[in-house]
Formats: sequence, structure tokens, C-alpha cells
Amino acid sequence: MKTRILALVGDCYGAPGGIARYNQDLFEALADGDVDTLIVPRLGDSNGVSLPAGIRQLPPVFGRLAFLIASLRAAWRHRPVDIVFCGHVYMAPLAWIVARVAHARLWVQAHGAETWVGRRNIVRRAIETADMVTTVSRGTRHILMSWADLAPDRVRVLPDTVRDIFVPGPPSTALAARLQLGPGPLLLTVGRLSASERYKGHELVFAALPALRARFPTIVHVVAGTGDDRERLERRAVELTGSADCVRFLGFVPEDDLPDLYRLADLYVMPSSQEGFGIVYLEAAACGLKVVGGAGGGSGDAIPDERIGVLVDPEDKTALIEAVVRLLRQGKAEQAAVDPYRRPHFAATARLLLARLRASPRRIRGEP
Repeated sequence: MKTRILALVGDCYGAPGGIARYNQDLFEALADGDVDTLIVPRLGDSNGVSLPAGIRQLPPVFGRLAFLIASLRAAWRHRPVDIVFCGHVYMAPLAWIVARVAHARLWVQAHGAETWVGRRNIVRRAIETADMVTTVSRGTRHILMSWADLAPDRVRVLPDTVRDIFVPGPPSTALAARLQLGPGPLLLTVGRLSASERYKGHELVFAALPALRARFPTIVHVVAGTGDDRERLERRAVELTGSADCVRFLGFVPEDDLPDLYRLADLYVMPSSQEGFGIVYLEAAACGLKVVGGAGGGSGDAIPDERIGVLVDPEDKTALIEAVVRLLRQGKAEQAAVDPYRRPHFAATARLLLARLRASPRRIRGEP
């Protein structure tokens, strides 16, 4: 008998970003023939997207009440629903309602920044009713369990996975000629340039560049990504480096083009203080780059040791400079350290967690 999953998510197919990608990877890992997944997204249009067998996605639904109504209607049409998957902790009260109406198990997913502080009581209580909670890192798990009353065996870690396109290879001469970044070395950061995500540490790298240029006169910091903070960051780059040619902003780079960009760089640098996991660290390492990340959040799961890179205190400019200098001399990341994060291991772990959830008795859902 097939397991029927109703997935209530912020975004999935047809939407950008790490959480959308994680959801896609998860649902595809579970789509092994005996799982039927119906996705109800807040954002993302799957029209024109070829979805794997066993996965369907409804049109996006805006507005909290409209989303609840659409979710309840989907639960009725998709019945019987075995599992309600909640793709973001802020949606937990809504997912609790749907799971209770559908007499289904509740699976809640936690990523990162949304768990840094305790949520309001109704969110916390809804999470505490979940049959299973998965987090992308041990750091996120630890933070979540510090404010939610959850038995340890109900909170499992399911890290992000590295997609198959991210593998070592020679630098693209065509890309190098088009970008004309000079002899380097090239430091790379990939991510949204959002005012709400200044914790990623772009300005910390800018501030370190004058000292790095004293040792590497042609070093350039390449920034890929776009967002509402780009103009301010462009100004800060000039202010902090004293130069208009130290930092190069590329704007949005499609995922399919990222491997060539990683292979062109010499080191990945993102001293973030609040990553839930930091899949970009592993994407870079999977393409051969050593990485410098920030201590804090779940980055330690993505950068477990120097085979991939190092973690530094995001507030310690001297440590950041020393790490960049040292890792530029070390060469490539070791692929054996990346292999446990590739799709076969992720899929096997996801299926084991689903089997465990299916075998567990349904919890009696009281008030959240």
C-alpha cells in the first residue's frame, strides 16, 4: 500500500533558494514507487517543470487563510493522508490543524535561522505535537530542543545533500575570458544579498581584503547572488577596501552555471554566523574548493574538518585573514569528505526516517 504524503511548504518546484531545493531533494528521495506526495506551496509555480513519478504540486496559494483552506481541500481530495509534512516551523500550527482533521502523522522540518529564538507559544506547542521533527544539522537540532519540549528520539538530523552536478573539473576558459577577473587568487561567496541575511559575512570579507592584498596584490572577492541589500553592499565594498576593483558582483547565477564558477575560484569564503547548515560550503568543496566558514549555527556539520575547510570566529578579522592565507596554500578539498553528503546517502537516510515514522503509532493530538 502506498504512503500518501501531503506536503505543506513555503516553496518547492519553480522557486529558488536552498529550502526549495531541500524540499525537492527530499520528495525525490522518497519517490521510490510506494510514496505518493502532493505538494501545497506558498510560492513557486511548477508549470513547465517535469516532476518525478509520484510527485504532484498544486499552484501556489497566497495568504494564510487561503493556504489553510487549500490545504484542507487537498487533504480531503488526497485522502487518506498518512503523513502531513510541514516544511517550515512557522507553518506548524496550520499543519497541526490539517494533520488532526486528516488523522495523519505530522512531520515537521526545521532548517536554521527560524529556530534561533523560541517561537510564540502556539508554534512551539504545535511543533511539540509532531510525530517526527527533522533538522538539517546538529546545531539546529540543539537550538530547537532548547526551547521546544521534544523527546530526543523524535528529533532527527537529515543534512542537505550535494547534487550530482557539483563535481571537480577543469576551470572554464570561456567563463574566465567572459568575466576577466585577472590572475587572482579568487575568493568566492555565493548567496542572497538580503538585508535580513547580513549574518552571511560579506562585509567581514571586504574588511579583510586590504590586508590580503598586501600579500596577494591581485586577489579579488567574487560575489554571486542578488537581493535587496546589493546596492548597500556595493557601496560598503568600496568603503572597506578603498578600491573599486577588489570586489566583483556578478548578480544572480543559475544553479547549472555554479559548478563552473566554483571551479574558477581558488577558495570559498563565507564567515556566516547563523547558517542552518550551509549547503554552499559543500557545493564548493564538491567542486574541489577548500572553504572558510563561520563558527555558529550548523556550519560545523558542513565543514567537519580541514579536509573540507575551517571555521573561524566571524568577528575575528585576524583569524579570517590567517585562514584565507593558509587554505590558499593547501590545495583542493578531499572528495572522500564530501561523499557522505551525496544523494545515495541522503536518500537512504530519508527512506529510513520515513519507514520509522510509518511504523510508529500516531500521536494523540490535543490542543497546540
